[in-house]
Amino acid sequence: MFFYYSRVSTIGQNASRQIENFKAHGHVNAENVYVDKIQGNVPFFERPQAAKLYAKATQNNGESVTIVIDSIDRLGRSLSDIIKSIEVFTAASINLKSLKEGFETMIDGKVNDMSTVAIGVMASISQIERNRIKERQAEGIFIAKASGKFKGRKVGSVQSPKRLLERHPIIVQKLKKNLSIRDIASLTKASTATIMKVKKTMAAMS
Repeated sequence: MFFYYSRVSTIGQNASRQIENFKAHGHVNAENVYVDKIQGNVPFFERPQAAKLYAKATQNNGESVTIVIDSIDRLGRSLSDIIKSIEVFTAASINLKSLKEGFETMIDGKVNDMSTVAIGVMASISQIERNRIKERQAEGIFIAKASGKFKGRKVGSVQSPKRLLERHPIIVQKLKKNLSIRDIASLTKASTATIMKVKKTMAAMS
């Protein structure tokens, strides 16, 4: 069973190039392609379509499941986010296949050790590039502040309860199934504090 995941950063962009690459791989239809239009710094399982994909992929009824991505950076921009996502997939016996880098995380149901090494190296390089971008952004903000052109986030602003639940759809799903805090933390790699916060918010909104 194959699923395909694509991410583009903005509403104005489209995933046509990635989807064409998927078609070359085969097994593509409208029902097994999931596309998020969201910034890459949002953790994978906090993205709407990614959450739906994971929920569908875990309902495999014993079939082997492979999630295909165009490149490793579709999972996230930081090494920690990428590794966490892969750990969750592996725990659920889901194989991840990256077309650009040419690897799969599992072979015949077993972890592919070579892919683990390759992912660490590639993700580290990606993180270095991202840090350089952040440094340039910080320099730009500093210059803008000095000239009075930059306005940061409003002091005292907080995340709404609705937005909190939207950012953690997998946690919400697991809480609705009455899984324990410890089990959810193990499955999602989220902190127990975050899970408790989501749980309290769900209770307050019910």
